[in-house]
Amino acid sequence: MIRSFFRWIKHLAYAVVMLAILACLTEIGLRVYDSATAQVTRRDLYDRGLVCKNWFYHHSLKPSRVFSVKNLDSGERVRVAINSFGVRGPEPEIPKPRDVFRIICLGDESTFAPAVEESDTFCGQMQQMLAEKLGRPVEVINAGIPDFCPLLSYLQFRHSLLALEPDLVVVNFDPTDVADDYQIRRYAVLDRDGDPLSCAHPSLEMPRRGKSSRESVVLFPQFARQKINQLLAEQTLSEKSRSIESQKCRYLWLEDSPPDWSSYIDQSFSPIRQLDDLARSRGIKLVVAMCPAPWQISAQASNGEGVREQAGVNADACFQSRRPFELLSQFCQSSQISFCDVSQAFLNDRQPDRFFQSHVAAFSVDGHGLYAQELARFVLEHEFGARDRQDRDGYPRPIPQAGLSSQRTK
Repeated sequence: MIRSFFRWIKHLAYAVVMLAILACLTEIGLRVYDSATAQVTRRDLYDRGLVCKNWFYHHSLKPSRVFSVKNLDSGERVRVAINSFGVRGPEPEIPKPRDVFRIICLGDESTFAPAVEESDTFCGQMQQMLAEKLGRPVEVINAGIPDFCPLLSYLQFRHSLLALEPDLVVVNFDPTDVADDYQIRRYAVLDRDGDPLSCAHPSLEMPRRGKSSRESVVLFPQFARQKINQLLAEQTLSEKSRSIESQKCRYLWLEDSPPDWSSYIDQSFSPIRQLDDLARSRGIKLVVAMCPAPWQISAQASNGEGVREQAGVNADACFQSRRPFELLSQFCQSSQISFCDVSQAFLNDRQPDRFFQSHVAAFSVDGHGLYAQELARFVLEHEFGARDRQDRDGYPRPIPQAGLSSQRTK
């Protein structure tokens, strides 16, 4: 009896020692991991990948850097060069040369297009098309930044891009911008008239002393707490299957029977008017276009493994509703802002799924080409007259409907 008791004590002591050794090794591993990545103690302050936190417009591309991004469809690496203005492409000349017609394209990852060669993006292709038609130097600057929305694009233009002296600004509205605006707006600082002044990333505010220093003594509890909170947050959002807060609900407003997001939609549109006011005050014209989502164009588009599931869209879904395009068109018309509707050009093609990549919800090279063609035609028709009202085969093309008044009634 006594012998068996001491044997049990011996096994218990071995177990405690092994657990202590395992805990020490885990703690050592976490400290090595944190020293290399800062993903435990300074996770909110650490900038990974292409973007970094920003005091004026939440986050930006890391300036004067070169990255290599893998195209998931082709498997090839794409070189992405960021200039000193924090936008993709070569360094723009300042002051702008007199003979150059400069266009700035604002938007999110649909505009940035990191997995597509710079010359194949719609910005690069539009630059070539316009230069050939106009017979003069044209520069199209790709100012897209991942996870941006018109609110952040307005602040980016106001604080960073006005010095580039563009002749034209193109705002590319993405369907995810409504949810992105909802997530970002809580951090925006507004003036008395409700116009955005800045939107600093919340992690740039240093934590108060005391709590963080106590938590950093032992990293394992802090790491475990982070993981548990992450799992609980994901569980909560999965239960809110129709909530704008969930990453899988960003496209809900595109559905044929969408939830009532009218207040969120209006909020996401409003910075476009403020951007137009700023542009008009500098003699700059503004054009708005909406990037169609793959599932608005084809049931087979962007149907790679897990792509639609991650977006919260059924595998064979193709939304027929024209309401999202109509809402943006109506907003632009009421604000007397030029609107280019490119969606019909995508829908009218016999193989529309070719305009999107398979393993990510983004334009393919063909999609960028068609988008560039529609934008270039619109710019030529409305900014330079009827110079390009014929397709390549010579057939006349009607002018798209848009609000084109040069002065808005206050």
